[in-house]
Amino acid sequence: MIDYGLVVSMMAAIGIPSLAALRWSLSTAESEYGIVDLAIGPVLAGVVVGRLTTLAFDDPGSIGSLSDMLVVRSGVEFWPGVAAAAGVVAFSARRDGVSPADRMRALAPFAMLGYASYEAACVFRDGCLGPVAALGLRPPGLEVTMVPVGWLMALVVTAGAVGVRRLASTGIPTSAVLATAIAVTASARSVGSIWLPHVGDGLTRQHLTSVIVAGCSIAWLAVAVVRADDVDDDTRDRGISGWPQT
Repeated sequence: MIDYGLVVSMMAAIGIPSLAALRWSLSTAESEYGIVDLAIGPVLAGVVVGRLTTLAFDDPGSIGSLSDMLVVRSGVEFWPGVAAAAGVVAFSARRDGVSPADRMRALAPFAMLGYASYEAACVFRDGCLGPVAALGLRPPGLEVTMVPVGWLMALVVTAGAVGVRRLASTGIPTSAVLATAIAVTASARSVGSIWLPHVGDGLTRQHLTSVIVAGCSIAWLAVAVVRADDVDDDTRDRGISGWPQT
């Protein structure tokens, strides 16, 4: 049976960044490629690794079962999937003779748009869940309206994507650009997960992982900015201007 909600969500996650690429051109080094060309491999790797990670935590005995692997709706670990996708991006960049950091810098805002589009497409899956409110959306099968937390997360990440795109077009170090992209996404997931329904009183594994990633990425961003300022002060003393690329 085809999961049409998931299909629409994936189409949105790929289609919206592709449309954005009509206005947000890739860097000169990537001009021979399209967004889909660069993203399809990492996305597939991310979904596979994310799904395998979920099975490893929740039902190790089902690893190796194609039918269990294909039930993506039952869980895909987000950040292990992101790490796998980044690894594929780095590998393909080296194969193409392009700096992995430069390719990730170019793709970061599009990846954020893809994730934001997936979150916004919650209306096509099981409905957009959140805290009960007088105004909001009514998920299928429920009699109450809820604030669509997925839409709010999508707005935050989309705004972050615009900001990261602007940062990427400046001389700000690549490490700071990537740290900003991760920090915005992880923070949106960390805060949004507070209002999403879950079993038990503690943090879910996905929520806890996002909190950890948010903290680490914010620390990484702070270090990148401090290092850049130190180097910038040194170059300014020698009469050289501009941010270093790290």
